[in-house]
Amino acid sequence: MKALDFAKYGQLYKNDGQWNGQQIVPRSWVEQTFTKRRQVTFLPDDYYGYLFWNKKYIVNGKSYETWYCTGNGGNKIFVFKDIPFVIVVTASAYGAPYAHPQVDKMMTDYILPAIIGK
Repeated sequence: MKALDFAKYGQLYKNDGQWNGQQIVPRSWVEQTFTKRRQVTFLPDDYYGYLFWNKKYIVNGKSYETWYCTGNGGNKIFVFKDIPFVIVVTASAYGAPYAHPQVDKMMTDYILPAIIGK
């Protein structure tokens, strides 16, 4: 899949399961997916839903909540709750311990500040 395909998948969930005015995924499933089902034991502010993880990024003292899909190497699809963006990160750090922390740093230091204008 291409990054644009990942973005479309994220946008489908951002739109409560609708695509071009047609309900593709039931809204109730999206709501269930974006429900904090399990707390991540090693990350006390992170949660897991149905195939999506949940976390908050803090930028300039403000919290930005996101649901995201994640894969090996730092690949991620972010669906933000309170801002109108879906962000896709593709990477190739397969099996590398820095892959996911590196994406978090990019998000807090560069991507979110650029989007929110700070």
